[in-house]
Amino acid sequence: MNNELARKLGSTDPRERLDAARHLAEHADAKQIGLIEGALALETVAWVSSALKRALQRARPTDSATPGPERVELSSDQTAQIYSDALETTAKQIIHEIEPILGALRLSAETEMANFEGSDTKRGLERMEALVAGLARLRQAASAPKLEDFALSQCIFAWIAEEVGQKPLGVLRAGPQETVVEGDKGLVCLAFVNGLRNAIDATLALPIEEERYPEITVNWGTTDIDVWIAIVDAGVGFRGSLLRAFEIGSTTKAGHLGMGLATAQQAMTSLGGSVRLIPGERGVRFEMRWPKAVA
Repeated sequence: MNNELARKLGSTDPRERLDAARHLAEHADAKQIGLIEGALALETVAWVSSALKRALQRARPTDSATPGPERVELSSDQTAQIYSDALETTAKQIIHEIEPILGALRLSAETEMANFEGSDTKRGLERMEALVAGLARLRQAASAPKLEDFALSQCIFAWIAEEVGQKPLGVLRAGPQETVVEGDKGLVCLAFVNGLRNAIDATLALPIEEERYPEITVNWGTTDIDVWIAIVDAGVGFRGSLLRAFEIGSTTKAGHLGMGLATAQQAMTSLGGSVRLIPGERGVRFEMRWPKAVA
């Protein structure tokens, strides 16, 4: 077992290292302290480091003379990873249980109902399917990052084109061209697309005549320490509590599931980054950041 754990901890794939670290966080003993400390000294990915630190706490023997259990103070990184682990596991189980049931219900309804296409049953099923799809995106956002170099500017152009499509609004692309960054492209896409969709919805909700909607501005760049993207709209603005905006199920829009901002935040948390909403006099600035080197 130790040989396999050592192999995984030395892998170039952070997912393998995370798998081994999570196992040790649950099962480590004093004999594995050296293995854990060696891996922790070399680890550069926040998720894996956090799991290894928990494993080290588990492996180190406690003092039996201590009169009672001491409260263990967890770092923000450790707390975030524990939450993400639970979120990923729970979402996976829910999806596994619900998907086949939904598939069977849709098949039965399509064959047994003469007017299925226009029925409330179909609309209810579609909402449930959207919920499962939202959970799948949330689970993806909670997964360990797979780091790679990618052309951020090219990806942003492609994501904007896909989301805007034929909608009657424009997007000003204000960032530098040929910007290559390191990160998990899938997680960055999840966060960006959810931010852009909110900006589009807020803009299209304006009472505008002749569809002359204000432009959405997308800007991006890098600093000495991080990569950032900002989406600024002049839409209807944000209504509600900023503290609750990122909670799962929190939404001010009718017919929405309230997973978009929660998914965006979780995606950036997985990269060691953050998401902020900054309300303005008109509209909102959605800002996402992640470190250049995940540490």
